[in-house]
Amino acid sequence: MSPFPPRQKGGGICTKLLGSVAIAIFSVRLSYRCPEFQGPPDTSVSLDSQGWERTLQRNLADHGYAQVRQLLNESAAQSLRMLAEDFCYGRQRKALPLSWGGYTVPAFLDLPEFAGARWLLDDPRLHTVLGAMFKGAEYRFASHNDIGCDFVGVWHKDILRGPQRKYQVHDVWSPDEAGERHEIYKVLLYLQDHENDARAVKVIPGSHVSRDISLERGYAALHPRFGDAVIIDQRISHAGNTFYSLFGPGRIFMQVGFGKANNFTEEFARGTVERQEGYQAKMLQLPASSGLSSAVADLKAFAKGLLLTTIPPQTLNAFADIDVKKNPLLARLIFGSNAAKKG
Repeated sequence: MSPFPPRQKGGGICTKLLGSVAIAIFSVRLSYRCPEFQGPPDTSVSLDSQGWERTLQRNLADHGYAQVRQLLNESAAQSLRMLAEDFCYGRQRKALPLSWGGYTVPAFLDLPEFAGARWLLDDPRLHTVLGAMFKGAEYRFASHNDIGCDFVGVWHKDILRGPQRKYQVHDVWSPDEAGERHEIYKVLLYLQDHENDARAVKVIPGSHVSRDISLERGYAALHPRFGDAVIIDQRISHAGNTFYSLFGPGRIFMQVGFGKANNFTEEFARGTVERQEGYQAKMLQLPASSGLSSAVADLKAFAKGLLLTTIPPQTLNAFADIDVKKNPLLARLIFGSNAAKKG
């Protein structure tokens, strides 16, 4: 049974109106859409294949992303999905609705409901991959951990923004005074199959070395299978699915971040802890939704997703870089409770 309530069908006038709106949105979407990357590289590796370590390192260095086939076995992936499904789509929905659509569970590893997922941070296969990524150098958990449930994502780079921008002292595209460089990666674990759709993450290959969002280069849509991991350099331009689906079993990913033990990771971790604590506090203060309130929340998320398709990606990215002190009201709309952080 679908976790989402069915949409009610309107009359003739409503149908025509919705049709006109859909055509207008589709036209605007075509005008501003990011082109597809022609001939995207195959960045997938399997831990059973010979020389996978070098292939992984090369893909991350050259393209800014890689895909690890079956990092999680089926039973492990299914157990994680069940935890997330109960939290996001259970009778009492507890996840935090996002300003731009969809739901998130910030710092999920700190919540008692996800005690059964804490093994992730010590998973031997994950650390085998991390050891190869960092080429034997010391690395650490960068504190980044959250869940996306039918997450609506726009084009962005995972650098500190808004009220947490103050923690990012060192320029992430330049070496620090010790010659160290930014090496922080996000590991996205996909808990459903995307082999035959383009509803997982999209990336701009090679954009991790550019400050610019670089949409003109074209995007590559990744197609992870159930239990696969997608690894991205956090500076790469990437986006999730724009449309919020009212039907289906729900799109779920879990993500954890790791970085080389240096100034860049320390700064990112401090800002991330503050950001996640703010969002988690907001989530825990909200009453869990059910029944009609869940249906209304779904419709809001669907409408927000449609609205986002009408705004040029460059404009959305510019909003994310606003000065929170000069634009407090707009900042609160974009960053939610975190916009109130002082310091």
